[in-house]
Amino acid sequence: MPWEKTYDEAEVLDAAMRAFWSNGFQGTSMADLVAATGLNRGSLYAGFGNKRTIFLRALRHFDATYRTGYLDHLGREHEPREAILAAFEAAARGDPKLPGGCLMINTAMERAPHDPEIAAMVGACMAHVEAFFADSLSRCETSPPDVTETARVLQGLMVALLVMTRANRDSPSIPAILAQARRLVG
Repeated sequence: MPWEKTYDEAEVLDAAMRAFWSNGFQGTSMADLVAATGLNRGSLYAGFGNKRTIFLRALRHFDATYRTGYLDHLGREHEPREAILAAFEAAARGDPKLPGGCLMINTAMERAPHDPEIAAMVGACMAHVEAFFADSLSRCETSPPDVTETARVLQGLMVALLVMTRANRDSPSIPAILAQARRLVG
């Protein structure tokens, strides 16, 4: 009789994502993934593959849920300038139910220098965030003279903000980054 899965794949990926988000790739063992997902080791391997494969799938899940879905929502619900500022304010505020910072940024620092596939995923994600900023800026009533350069600076500020919120949610740099983002979008 063939093996039949009895779990919700999205829930398992979400649990694995949170484990990696909290502890990083290196700091998350298969035992941690077993504990986080509630699946036994054999089910994890059979359904998701090895630790790296689980990580890649969890990273894609993170990107679809916390970047793509969220930025699409902001773009629909807010005027362009307010969408940018809402992204910054949400990143600064964080969610107490989630680990600090951003799994993609954490991954950029931990894994991207050592893994070309992960580096490509991180690069594509950052390019999409920059494109969100550029598109939003270009649709503002008064756009900056160089939309592309301003979008790149906003991307850099967002990365800095996400690193700071991961390291210290009370950092005095956070309000300064938010103030600079507000100045850039006018």
